[in-house]
Amino acid sequence: MFEMIKSDFERKFKAFGLRAEDQGALRYVKLSMELGTQAAVVYRFCRWARGVKIPVIGLIIRIIARMLHLMVMVVAGINIQPYSTIGRGFAIHNFSCIFLLAEKIGDNCTLNQGVTIGNVRGSKHPPILGDNVYVGAGAKILGDVVIGSNVVIAANSLVISNVPDNCTVAGVPARVISRGADSPYLQYTV
Repeated sequence: MFEMIKSDFERKFKAFGLRAEDQGALRYVKLSMELGTQAAVVYRFCRWARGVKIPVIGLIIRIIARMLHLMVMVVAGINIQPYSTIGRGFAIHNFSCIFLLAEKIGDNCTLNQGVTIGNVRGSKHPPILGDNVYVGAGAKILGDVVIGSNVVIAANSLVISNVPDNCTVAGVPARVISRGADSPYLQYTV
């Protein structure tokens, strides 16, 4: 759990680093006060809590995890399901109206506000996202879809079909608008 949280913090410093004049411990305080960062930390704790097998202690830890999860949902408007598997370097750039239910998300994923990643009625599995994926504000990824690695999903896009590696998609429904995605957001990895 702590290794994953550390990688999330490192990537957020690199990708969305604070101003150059913010040096020392103040940088960590500012970063940890962001609601997106807090939601990622609570997700990591909830995911860890699911694996605690000691009967009474495990139950207490899972109750605490559930309370923290509900608090993040109410305060930040972010709902990350703990049974979603998310790789290292996970960053939520902003907060509010984020729902995440994915089967698997690779390393170095970035989400913005208003993002929905989830299942739709009749689909067999939640979405799967590869490594190094940037999801723009208001984008929706719905159904049994697979998003490749090194992909940029533009703001307000609706992804309902598979997306290949190394591209940028946009629109409703989303279509490939460029090959060889070279967004600055894809440069920062852990």
